[in-house]
Amino acid sequence: MKYKLIAIDLDGTVINQEGKVIPSARAAVQTAIAAGIKVTLATGRMYRPSNRFAQELGLSDPLICYQGALIREPDDKAILWHKPLSVPLAREITEQIRRIGTHQYLYINDELFVENTHEKDAWYAERNGVPLNVVSDLLSVLKQEPTEIAARGDAAHIDRLIAHLNDYFGKSLIVTKVHSMFCEIVSPESGKGNALKHLAGLMGIEQSETVAIGDGPNDISMLKWAGLGIVIGSAPEEVKAVADWVVDSCGDGFAQAIEELLEGS
Repeated sequence: MKYKLIAIDLDGTVINQEGKVIPSARAAVQTAIAAGIKVTLATGRMYRPSNRFAQELGLSDPLICYQGALIREPDDKAILWHKPLSVPLAREITEQIRRIGTHQYLYINDELFVENTHEKDAWYAERNGVPLNVVSDLLSVLKQEPTEIAARGDAAHIDRLIAHLNDYFGKSLIVTKVHSMFCEIVSPESGKGNALKHLAGLMGIEQSETVAIGDGPNDISMLKWAGLGIVIGSAPEEVKAVADWVVDSCGDGFAQAIEELLEGS
């Protein structure tokens, strides 16, 4: 086969706006696996929800989660790559987010921590299938390295926070705007591109033998690194600009791309 590893984003690629796997996408993934191609997720989501989607899609290869900060085998098995934020850096990030006054989340050992709960917190925890740990002070739990920190707020707040973090920390962080009211902060050693490179190396797969499929700015690094970068048509122009190939839509467009990949292999 020309391609041996496909990394797929979840939301907007194989999952619809209701958070459900699109049947045609599931069938396409199964077709690729049956043809001998390895398929992994490359998502910003926590490990536990990623693992559930992997089960639904029938995946058995390691999963890239937390914007590339974690690679872990399905079903709570071995961690193969973990690039957390250092405790001193995480504490400083927390303080700087407080300066802007934005609600924040802390992720340690695939657990979710907040203080001063936001109206969206219960929904967010339920969406990820994890308990919500409410603490009086996030700094009190920052004794272990967090995999990620995130922030939620109105669009203006998030834009202000991202600008502040980028100005204050420079290249010490990767700050990803997931949507207008949410951003995620991870180590500069992470990122989907770095994680995909590492996973391909572990599998003995060449860069030219990899495919990345996504639709968001957080997918750009893996779309650039992969031998073939496929972008969903609803993606922003900045994402389409790095694509080798743009397909019409999530789900059906994704399925068509897999079909054509297999026909060309």
